Amino acid sequence: MFGPIRSLYSIRADAPPAVLAGLAAVTLMFGSTPFLIPEIADRFDVSDGIAGGISVAQVGAFALVNVLLPRLAAPSGKVLRWSTWAFLGLNLASVLAGAFWLLILLRFLAGAAAGAITWIAWSDAMRKPRALTAVSAMGPVVAMIGAPLVSSVASWGDQAIYVLLTLATIPGALARLDTGGDLKRRQAVSRSRSNRVLLASMLLLTFFGSSLFVYASVAARATLGLSAVATSWAFSLNAAAGLAGARLAARHRRPGWWLASAGPAVALSIVGGHAVWFFVGMAWWGFAFWMGLPGVLQMLAARSLAADERAGDAQGLMALGRSLGPLLGGVFTDADAFRALAVIAGAGVTVSGLTVIGVQEGRDRLPPTDPRITTG
Repeated sequence: MFGPIRSLYSIRADAPPAVLAGLAAVTLMFGSTPFLIPEIADRFDVSDGIAGGISVAQVGAFALVNVLLPRLAAPSGKVLRWSTWAFLGLNLASVLAGAFWLLILLRFLAGAAAGAITWIAWSDAMRKPRALTAVSAMGPVVAMIGAPLVSSVASWGDQAIYVLLTLATIPGALARLDTGGDLKRRQAVSRSRSNRVLLASMLLLTFFGSSLFVYASVAARATLGLSAVATSWAFSLNAAAGLAGARLAARHRRPGWWLASAGPAVALSIVGGHAVWFFVGMAWWGFAFWMGLPGVLQMLAARSLAADERAGDAQGLMALGRSLGPLLGGVFTDADAFRALAVIAGAGVTVSGLTVIGVQEGRDRLPPTDPRITTG
């Protein structure tokens, strides 16, 4: 019962409170997407695939900001403060949006604000190993608590979820804004070839994963007959397993193998054809993902001129994958081809993990850092 509370207490000292509070609100936003899609489709009389455009808008802006902002500014308390307050205002405005196009625009801007918050959080974390564990664990903790809560609130419609997101952003807006010291703007970026391959693998990981994850609630209800409440518990199980993975991630040195093992779990969640396999697949998916992701970020840091050099690029490319993935998933969803989608998504996640394995095993051929550097 008190597991999530103990988890939150254990991580709060490893990273600035404002960073963790802001990141918690952002995580809740992304975690609410699978439950928002059916409600938005009903309210605006559009298909589930079209309603998935909310995810595309949010994550597309998130990706854009994470790629561009590190080249324009340094992570700072000022950027965090303005981004958090903007995120709060945009969540509140989304409650009042009366047209689908306006909601899409507001969620695009909210995604941009969320991108800035996340960039600062991971930039700070990649410079401090203990903070990396704290920030990694924050996502699963919030998702574990938030999935049943969002599922319950969703019965009142998508506007109720945006009220919840507004309330969840208030602690971050009021928290003490200390990022542990601002960084000077850096122009030099390593040309490490292995880093480029790792970034591409992270893009593939989130592209194929999100193509199913965003529609997992819809797929489970359509193919397995699960209720919204039952699917919400599966998402909580996914997050709980992810929390365990995030906390154990520092104890292993083979992240690619864990990510590759997530692929079969992704496919099993739907192809298994039974609620039990849906829960098993979702659990291993979350555990393997978070067992692998921190290790890939550490590989990026080790092959860079500065530990946080690729923080924005990593978050941006993962977000780009999350943005484009629902476009693929939406096509299969509107065709009711959920099993085919699960197989494709699982195969893509496996390829991403195998790519990371190739980089790690080929470390003698791909030097950690190319001595030449470039700008931006």
